Amino acid sequence: MKIEYTKENKKDFREINFYQKESEKKIDEGDLKFMNFKVEKELNRRKFISLIRGAIKRAKTHGLEKISIPFEKIRDLKVDGVEEVEKALLLVENIIIAEYKFDKYLSEKKGRLKEVLIFGDFSADEKKAFKEGEVVAGGVNLARDLANEPGGNMTPSILAGEVKKLFGKNKKVKIKILDEVRAEKLGMNLFLSVGRGSAEKSKFIVLEYLNGPKSQKPTVLVGKGITFDTGGNNIKTGPHMLGMHMDMTGGATVIGAFKAVVDLGLKKNLVVLVPAAENSASGSATRPGDIIKSMSGRTVEIKNTDAEGRLVLADAISYAKKYKPEYLIDVATLTGAALVALGQRASALMSNDENLQERILDLGEKRGDYFWPLPAWDEYLEDIKTARADISNLAKTSYGGTVTAGIFLKEFAKDLKTKWAHLDIAPRMESIPSDNLEEGATGEPVRFLVEFVGEL
Repeated sequence: MKIEYTKENKKDFREINFYQKESEKKIDEGDLKFMNFKVEKELNRRKFISLIRGAIKRAKTHGLEKISIPFEKIRDLKVDGVEEVEKALLLVENIIIAEYKFDKYLSEKKGRLKEVLIFGDFSADEKKAFKEGEVVAGGVNLARDLANEPGGNMTPSILAGEVKKLFGKNKKVKIKILDEVRAEKLGMNLFLSVGRGSAEKSKFIVLEYLNGPKSQKPTVLVGKGITFDTGGNNIKTGPHMLGMHMDMTGGATVIGAFKAVVDLGLKKNLVVLVPAAENSASGSATRPGDIIKSMSGRTVEIKNTDAEGRLVLADAISYAKKYKPEYLIDVATLTGAALVALGQRASALMSNDENLQERILDLGEKRGDYFWPLPAWDEYLEDIKTARADISNLAKTSYGGTVTAGIFLKEFAKDLKTKWAHLDIAPRMESIPSDNLEEGATGEPVRFLVEFVGEL
């Protein structure tokens, strides 16, 4: 899809007309066609995002290929808490996100816009916001492309190859792909244990973008990269295995956010870590009851091989210690319990720092990636203690699974002595009808991650 910014409308484009009063509603006049959208009198940020996406969705439903939007109408909308220049960013960003469709494997590609025209007089700041919206939305859709790929077409090796294609020629980006031999030398046995049962070799992906002052401690983003999750020897039932090609969504989103940060040229120091593995059941796979020594030195009793995401993240968090980060945020489709707790409208948040937690909540609301906090109290550590090892990868109780998974990660993060947050994005892995998005991956929380890094 092409987005064009011009002073005047073009005759062969269907104009989207946003109106709040019936007197503002337009009718067709000659060759100029209108698609009317009534706007609520009281708009907030969430409703504004939904309005833009809904317009794009309806245009696609009607089979339109070329639409135009008068920016003056967008500028005149009163949106509570949204500055004028933000409207430009949110407009373009959500046009691109809503237009996206994963149709790579469809023989006949339908329901796509070819051109979107935004017309009017634009300030320099608005032009800059348009560009930023395009870049950030590109990062969101990159994450969706990676997550939507079938598991057989997005193995750890293929994911590592995609990273090389994306950043290999960028001199400001340093790429490291640690193979299993290198990971074993580093003591990353939890990470390696997850991919042991698969014919696909695990890859530990490291991306460094050190474009800020040397005095600035880096932010480290860790994304779960389980390219397919059968559950291992604690194998999932058939229905629960469907969609598990998207169990690497955490890894996809941190890569998408990294791409946007790099393309925006932000003067920041950012490191992304993606432990990529395929969790398969086989004779060589990790067994329930195995005890494995982590990179941190802690021993972990494997009580369930389907609680594998926290294992790869734990070693990745330990690896992050070398960077002495100011902040560490891990992102993962970690627990089905998060959907039980929150439904599908917000991701779960846990943190060891109240200020960081509040900042994440505020920036998530600002960018349209919503979170809700859960306790990270030390008392929950008792639930994952075991007599046979230092810690267990599964709690003694079936209650509070999202919290105990986060507490497991907190135990490893405390070695870094940094501000840490855990985002369980399982509830937002796939879109729901009210998102006004196509089916499949949402690409959340790329927008929040870019905003977080940018505001440091």
